[in-house]
Amino acid sequence: MKQAAIFLIAIFCSLAGLAQERHDGHSLHDKYEASRHHRPAYFVSDNAVYFQGRIVEGASAMSFRILRDGYAKDDWSVYYCGHAISGASSMSFKVLGYGYAKDDWNVYYNGAKIDGASANSFAVLSDWYARDNWSVYYDGRKIQGASVDSFKVLRDGYARDNWSAYFDGVKIDGASVDSFKVLRDGYARDNWNTYYWGRKI
Repeated sequence: MKQAAIFLIAIFCSLAGLAQERHDGHSLHDKYEASRHHRPAYFVSDNAVYFQGRIVEGASAMSFRILRDGYAKDDWSVYYCGHAISGASSMSFKVLGYGYAKDDWNVYYNGAKIDGASANSFAVLSDWYARDNWSVYYDGRKIQGASVDSFKVLRDGYARDNWSAYFDGVKIDGASVDSFKVLRDGYARDNWNTYYWGRKI
């Protein structure tokens, strides 16, 4: 039920005109580049708050603040695309960029809690990558086996640690980390292969 609700919220945001072009040309909802501080279509009147023409139930117009990446808050609640985020702390809530946010206890991605993420140590890298003291994340999902200590974001969705190269958070099988280099326009190479958007060609 919860996943279905999150899916519907994501679809609503997409229909609301919040789509962004990814580096690989794929249009995905709620992807905000850190350098572009988009503000979604919230509207605050004297006694009500609206998102894309519908009332945001329970929101306080007097204390309502529009943040970024689809987030907003008032003195009591935090909202994503006009929907209250259950359990989020308005007092300590911060938007980190690329859809990530956190409060003193939890980390969120596109309005959904990231289970197991450490709010105290969570930091956004770039290109939708992030990490805490124990895990590396892409698009709000943990990258299994990635090394936190050696993980480095390259560009165009590529990243690496001491043992593997990744594209959009997925390990590139067989890639040589020691010689792996990102070229341009989605291309990368190592001493043996050339890759295009993470695929060997």
